[in-house]
Amino acid sequence: MSVDRSVYGRRLGIFPALFFLLLGLVAFDFLMFARRAADSVPAAAQQADAIVALTGGSGLRIAAGVGLVTAGHGERLLISGVNPDVSIDDLVTLAGGAPETYACCVDIGYRAETTIGNAEETAAWAYEHGYARLIIVTSDYHMPRSLILLQRAMPDIELQPHPVRTVVDPSAILRDGKSFQGVLTEWAKWRVTALG
Repeated sequence: MSVDRSVYGRRLGIFPALFFLLLGLVAFDFLMFARRAADSVPAAAQQADAIVALTGGSGLRIAAGVGLVTAGHGERLLISGVNPDVSIDDLVTLAGGAPETYACCVDIGYRAETTIGNAEETAAWAYEHGYARLIIVTSDYHMPRSLILLQRAMPDIELQPHPVRTVVDPSAILRDGKSFQGVLTEWAKWRVTALG
């Protein structure tokens, strides 16, 4: 009888150990995701047919995209996911840049409401213009999932990531609650997208 109890007790003891092992693996995966995002930097001297900036958070993503098109790293810029109530003047005020740049070289995408929508909007725009190489501008922590979805929407187009540090900072997840929450949410979405 005591032998049966000890075997039963050991079997029950395995479940908490497996639970904590799984919890440790999940935590490690999240921390590695945050570290890769924190360490990501744009490649030097990027050149492509065009540039795409995915909206969200602050105007820093748009500002980076405007800076790239102004510097000649691509012939046009698509700002994907702009709220229909936002005008070009609002974008200039938010992100800066010369109004002339917006007039000559910037297309505004108003249809996308999600990252999947960004991918669909970007693919339609890229194929319409015949682009083969795009620089993708978004937040550093948002880049991994964005690239997966964009690549699925246009597998024959080369994508060059241009990560931007925004108000959600993956290097500050242990000291800033907003950054922790933002990166954790994006990590969960990335993990589901990567597995799907």
